[in-house]
Amino acid sequence: MKKPARSLACGIATVSLLGIGLSVTIAGPAEAAPKAPSWADVQAAKADQAETQQTVDELASRLSSLQDSADQAGIVVQQAGQTYALAASEQQEAQSTLDDLSAQAKRAKTKADDSASQVAALVVELSRTGGGDLSTSMLVDSSDAKDLLYQVGTMSHLSERSATVLAQAKADQRTVDSLAAQKSQATKALAKATDATKSALDAANDTAASANAKLDEAQSQQNEVLEQLAFLKGTTVATESAYYTEQRAKQAEAQLASQTTTTTSKSAAKPSSNTGSNTGTNPGATNPGTSNPVTPSRPSNPAPSQPNNPAPSKPSNPAPSNPAPSNPAPSNPAPSPSKAAGAIAYARGQLGKPYVLGGAGPNTWDCSGLVMMAYNSQGITTGGHNVVWQYNHFASIGRLVPLSQRQPGDILFYSSNGTASGGYHDSIYTGGGMMVEAARPGVGVVERAIWTPSQLLPYVARPSGSL
Repeated sequence: MKKPARSLACGIATVSLLGIGLSVTIAGPAEAAPKAPSWADVQAAKADQAETQQTVDELASRLSSLQDSADQAGIVVQQAGQTYALAASEQQEAQSTLDDLSAQAKRAKTKADDSASQVAALVVELSRTGGGDLSTSMLVDSSDAKDLLYQVGTMSHLSERSATVLAQAKADQRTVDSLAAQKSQATKALAKATDATKSALDAANDTAASANAKLDEAQSQQNEVLEQLAFLKGTTVATESAYYTEQRAKQAEAQLASQTTTTTSKSAAKPSSNTGSNTGTNPGATNPGTSNPVTPSRPSNPAPSQPNNPAPSKPSNPAPSNPAPSNPAPSNPAPSPSKAAGAIAYARGQLGKPYVLGGAGPNTWDCSGLVMMAYNSQGITTGGHNVVWQYNHFASIGRLVPLSQRQPGDILFYSSNGTASGGYHDSIYTGGGMMVEAARPGVGVVERAIWTPSQLLPYVARPSGSL
C-alpha cells in the first residue's frame, strides 16, 4: 500500500492548529509520550477493522501525552511572561509616582519663590521705615532664597506681620525640600524598576526561546499523529483537530465539575492575606489572598473588532470508544449578554494575531492585554495590564463568582500556587469548556478547549451582568 502524502509543517501554522484543536487535563508531571505507531503500523492496521480501532486508541493516547508535554512547557513560558508583566507594571507605577512628585515639586517651588519674594519685599519696606534691624544688605549678601530666610530669621524685634510672612516662607521652603527628597527616592526607585523590567524581559525571552525547541518538536509530532488518525478514519487533519477540540472541551468541563466543590472549600478555609478593601458581597471578594490591588489609568480606546472566527464545527465521524462525559450546562441566567458577547466577539476578532509580551493590540497581544482590551471595548475597566492586578481589581469591587458558576464572558485565572498571588495567565470563557486566549509566543491568539483545569483559581471574574 502506498504511504499517503504527508506535510509535517511545524512552526506557527502547526502550533496554531493544535492550540485551537487540543487540550488536556494534567494531574501531575507529564509522562513520556507513548511510542508512536509507525506509518507501516498504521497502514497495516488500516486493513483490519479491529486493529484499526486499537491503533486509533493508541494514537489518541499519544496525542494527549504530547499535548501534556506542550502545555507544561507553555506554562513555564507564561509564568516568565507574568513575571515580566509584574515588573513592567511596577515600573509604570514608579514612573507615575515620579511624574506626580515632579508636578507637585514644580507647584511648590513656584509658591516658595512667591513667599521668598514677599520676604524680600518686607526687608526693603522695613529698611526704609527703620523697622526692626533689617537692612537691604541682606538682599545683597544672601546667595539664595533659603539664605535670605535664614538671615531674616536671626533678626530680633520682628513685627507680628513680618513673623507671619517669614513663617509661611519657611514652611513653603520646607515643602520644596521634602518633595525634592521624595523625588530623589522616586528617581532611584524608577531606575531600579527599569532594571528589573529589563531583566525580567530578557529572562522571559530566554525562557520562550528555550521552550520553543521542545514545543516545535511536540507540535510536529502531534501533526503527524493527526495525519495518521485522518488516514485511518478516512477524514482530514482539520476534522480530527476539531473532533479532539470537542472531546477535550467535554473532558475539561467534566474535570471542572468534579474539582470545583473541593477546591472552593479548601480555598474558603484559607485566611486571606489581602489587606486591601474587598467590598463585594460574593464569596470571591473575601478570598483573594493577594497583595493590595493597584489600578492604573484606563488604557486608550482599542482598535475596532475584527470579524468573528466561528468555532470548529462538529465532525460527522463517530466518537472514540471511551468518550469523556459532558458537563451539564449551568442553570444561571447569562450575564449581561450584550457586554459579555461583545467582549467575546472582540477577542475572537483577534484570532491568529501573534503573542508579544506587553502587547495590548491592535496587532499583537499578551493574555492580560487581550482580556483588558476586550472589556475596554465594552466600556468596562479591568484594573490594568496584569493578571494579578486584574484579579485583585475584580475582587475589590465584588465581581468574583465561584468557578462552578462560570458563564460565557467570565474571566478564567490560572495560578501556580492556588492563590491570586501566583496568577500567571488569564483568558475569556466562551462556554462549553472553551476559552479564547493570547496563549504564548509562537501560538498567538486562539480559541481552544480549557487546558490544565487543575491550575484554575476557584473564582472567575464577571465584569458585567448579575452575579
